[in-house]
Amino acid sequence: MSAAANERFLRAAGVSHPVFAAGACYPPIAANLTVMLFGRHCAEPVVQTRQRLVCDGRVGTGTPLVVTGEIVARYEKRGRGYVDLHATVATEDDPAHARWTSEVTFTPAATLGAR
Repeated sequence: MSAAANERFLRAAGVSHPVFAAGACYPPIAANLTVMLFGRHCAEPVVQTRQRLVCDGRVGTGTPLVVTGEIVARYEKRGRGYVDLHATVATEDDPAHARWTSEVTFTPAATLGAR
């Protein structure tokens, strides 16, 4: 995550803190990385309906990241399909140690409002 990209996230969120000014990545970036990971494997437009992010460590800007994930559940509720994804974000030099863990639920965008 580049310092410039991190700064854009911080500015958009209206966040200002000395830790981030010193070069720490903004943890909710992991949520965006999770969405991007899923988007690489799912061409259909989806809506994110739930997000749970756990931060287990600090990552500095400019640190190469590794994002891995797996589908942990597929189900239907109220006539809509859902997919639960569990993803981890680690540093390239320590891929076994997740710094951020992300659990997300997606549903196809086409099913929303189609009743």
